[in-house]
This record gives sequence, structure tokens and C-alpha cells, in this order.
Amino acid sequence: MIYKLKIKIIVALFGVCCFTPAVSQNISGSYLAARQAVVHHDYRIATEYYARALVQAPGNFGLLSQALSAFLAVGEFNKALSIANLLETSGNDLPLANFVMLTADFKSGEYEQALERLSAGSVAGPAIDGLFEAWALMGLGKVGAALVKFDDIAAMEGTHSFAGYQKALALALVGDFESAEELFAGAQKSPISVNARGSFARAQILVQLDQNAKASAYLKKIHGVQGDPRSVAMRARFDAGANVGFDIVTSAAAGAGEVLFSFAEALRDGKAQDGLLLYARMANYLQPRNVDTILLTAHLLEDLGSYELANEAYNKVPRSHPYFVTAELGRADTLFQLEDTNSAIEVLSQLAQSFPNVRDVQESLGNARRQNGEYAEALTAYDAAISLIDIPKIQDWYTYYVRAIAHERSGNWPAAERDFQGALALSSNQFQVLNYLGYSLVERGERLDEALSMISRAAIEKPDSGYIIDSLGWVQFRLGQYSEAVINMERATELMATDPIVNDHLGDAYWAVGRKVEARFQWRRSLSFITSKTDLNDIDPGRIERKLDVGLDQVLMDEGLAPLINSDGN
Repeated sequence: MIYKLKIKIIVALFGVCCFTPAVSQNISGSYLAARQAVVHHDYRIATEYYARALVQAPGNFGLLSQALSAFLAVGEFNKALSIANLLETSGNDLPLANFVMLTADFKSGEYEQALERLSAGSVAGPAIDGLFEAWALMGLGKVGAALVKFDDIAAMEGTHSFAGYQKALALALVGDFESAEELFAGAQKSPISVNARGSFARAQILVQLDQNAKASAYLKKIHGVQGDPRSVAMRARFDAGANVGFDIVTSAAAGAGEVLFSFAEALRDGKAQDGLLLYARMANYLQPRNVDTILLTAHLLEDLGSYELANEAYNKVPRSHPYFVTAELGRADTLFQLEDTNSAIEVLSQLAQSFPNVRDVQESLGNARRQNGEYAEALTAYDAAISLIDIPKIQDWYTYYVRAIAHERSGNWPAAERDFQGALALSSNQFQVLNYLGYSLVERGERLDEALSMISRAAIEKPDSGYIIDSLGWVQFRLGQYSEAVINMERATELMATDPIVNDHLGDAYWAVGRKVEARFQWRRSLSFITSKTDLNDIDPGRIERKLDVGLDQVLMDEGLAPLINSDGN
């Protein structure tokens, strides 16, 4: 009877499509496919296979627990909650299931039930459990008990700022802005350090205390004059005397969401972390309009390489929000990762039309056009980006550098060299610029000694870059320093074993020192690494095949180029 009930629940959850012929494989096939999808962070595909497997084995604890994680990772919280309830009714104690149900308790305002769940056993560890308990008490109107609980958590090692921030939000929620600001300022203990969202919370609190000028100055100090777009928008409203309320936290459920968001953001380090994604998804469930949580979810999905889901997350940021441009830039990047270049360029083009005076947008569009081989269009965007630079600063070197590449690729070398030199004038030791300019001079056969000096400087800055070590070997080759060239080119192939250009260069160096069998071996390797994605402006397969047929000396003679001559005259 229980088994049949589970079947009905699962069919209701996942639909009758689970019974199509395509799903009639045995459970192990669906399970293995789901697990493989999870390994590659293809969570949506994983949920489909877990659903199929669960129809066949609805009481399997392992399947239920893994499916719970997958559905939560996708953001289908209600399905995850149903699975969590199945696990509970089966008598299986799973921390994540308890956490999902606790989150649902907060969402529905069942604060007494949340407290009962927390008292029954640990859900997410002492600190987070304690903060959830404090917010549940806030939801029940037991403010004094909640504040004591916040203090208890703040007294734990390493949690002063984390718990102090939550307490400040709780105080602001009930209108005690003076006490909230005292916490931020450290009037009683040391000040609490906050993330970007925390800075906006404090600024809103200051405004409630009629301290608009102080709030504006505070944000300017934290984010700079033209830094974070939300800071700019908020300061404009503060300075105009607009009516700005406190909306960072509007309920105890939102407070619990802040706990999850702050925890996940604090631990994010750019590496793949599935667990933090689950925290972010629960935070988003509690605060669906919290754009910070939406963006954190998108960033975590990008870290995991789950670009389709990241794209969906970015797309949830409303156009009216100050972070809309940030989200659209992120969405374009995910489209590039999905190799949907045309859609990415379309996103950036529309963004540039709507926000023509945002430099990051113009530069990103220029980069996209350049990488797509649209150099004239790229230059238009780069020109627009550079026109928005008031007084060039050190960090502006990159914009001149990428415009130089677009000029070089479009055949305008004088303009390219001007921009390369302009980039170096701003930041003289940028290895990308030194390498690109030096290598370009080598390819043009111009000022080789100067090119050697620049590339050598780049190699000092970045000794483990295969591209730069190859450039160093190549300029030595062109200067007739063949023995030195071989040493560096061998090193470059160790660093970039499958790069066709590096292998081709090593083949030439081997030929020049008389190692002709090895030269032909490298040329064949080079040809084997050329794919449909290889830029044939940088390497000529026909020339490599000709070298294999007649040797490098004959090819140079046929091309009217100087023969191989060692720099020592031998």
C-alpha cells in the first residue's frame, strides 16, 4: 500500500511521461545516467533520469536522496520538498531533507514547526541552526529571545560579524534603527564587517535615521564614486532626498534567506562547490526577488560549468534593477561558453544600444566581435569604450591592448603599434602586451633585437606561459640562435603539448640544428592538432605539408626568404 502511494506521488511529481517506452530501461541504466549527468553538473538531465529511476524504485533511499539534491540544484524547490517529505515519511533521516523542510517552514510562516524541527536535532550545524532559531523567534514576535540567541551565536568563535549582521537586520526589521547602526559602528564591541549587500543595508538604516549625507558618503567610501551600480543608484536617491525605506529584510523568512545567502557568498571561492549552490537555491526560494541571491546562484552555476542554468538565473534579473547590465554581461558569457556566439553578440549589441555610455558593455561587445573575427565592428565598440575614458589610468591598459589586436588583425599595423605602445605606457610590464607586440614584430621581420628584449621581459613576468616561451624560442630562431630556440621551444611544447603552432615551430628549430627526423615528427604532430576551430591565419597546413615533402630549406628558397644561418656564422 505504501509502495503504491509512493508510485502515485512520484507520478504526480514527474508526470506520466515517465512511463513512455523510452523509459522502460532498467533502474541501473537510469541511475548511472543520472549520476554521470551530476558529475558533469548537468542537473536538469540528471533530474529527468532520477525521475525515471524513481518510478521503478520509489522506495530507494539512495535514489531519493540523490534526486533531492539534483532537483534542488535545478531550482525546482517544490519537487525537492516533495522528495524530502517522502524521505521523512519513510523514516529516513537525511540532513538535507530536514533543511529543505525547515526552509519550507519559514516560507509558509510555520515558525513553531521550524523551532520544533531545530530542537529535534542538528540541521546545518550549530551556527546556522542557531541563526535560524533566532529568526524563527523573530517570526513569532519573541524579539527579546531572538536577540539573546543572536548574541549567543555571535559569541561563538569566528561568528561575530556573521551573527552581528543578522542581529542588525533583525533590529532594523522591527524599526530599531538606532541599535542596528550601533552594531554596525561597533558602539559596544568591535564593528561588524559586511559584504556588499550588508553595506546597502547599513546605508538604508542610516537614511531611516535621517542621515542621508552620511549614508551617501559611506557608500562612496566602500564602493567608490563610479563603482558598484547599485551604490551609484542609491546615492543618487539619497542625495535627492527621495523616500527610501528599509527593504533588505522584510520578514523573518527573508532573514533566514539572508543567513543562507551570506553563508554561501562567504564561502564561494570560484571553485566548483555543489553544496553552496543548494544553499543559494534555498535562499532564493525564501527571497525570490533578492537579486543578490539570483546573481550568486548564477555565479555558482558558472563555477560548476552549468552554463544553461546560469543563463536562466541571469535572465531573472529585472531590467529596472541596477545590476541588470551585470546580469546581461554574465548571460552573454554563458552563451559564449555554450558556443552560441551569435546569441551572445546579440545580447551585447542590444545592451550597447540601451546603455551606450557603459564602458564595460562596449568593451565586452568589442571582445565578442574580435573573437568572432569581426574586426571592423570590434574597433567601433573599442573606440566607443575608449571615448568613455576620462583620464587613462594603469588599469586601462587592457582596453588599448585589445583594440591594438583588432587593428593588427584588420591589417592596420601603425594603429596597432600605437595602441600597443599606449598600453605599455600605462603599464610597462604587462606580459600580454610585451609578448603580442614582440611576436608581431618577429612575424613582420622588424626590430628583432627589440622584440627579443620585450619577449624576454614577458618571460620573466610569466615563466610558465607556453605562448610566451614559444615566442621567446621563435625570436631566437629568427635571430639564428637555433640551439637556444630548441631549448625554449621544447619547454613550450611541454606547456602546450597539443598546440599546432608550437609544434610547428619546434619542428623548424629541430630542422635548423640538423635533427631532421624529429623535425618531420613535430610537423606531423602539428598537422594532427589542427581542427575546425584553428585560426588558419596563424598557421598554414599546406606549408607544413610542403616542409614534410621537401624540407624547410627548400620551402624558404621557394618563398624567396633568407636561408637558415646560425648567428655565429656557421
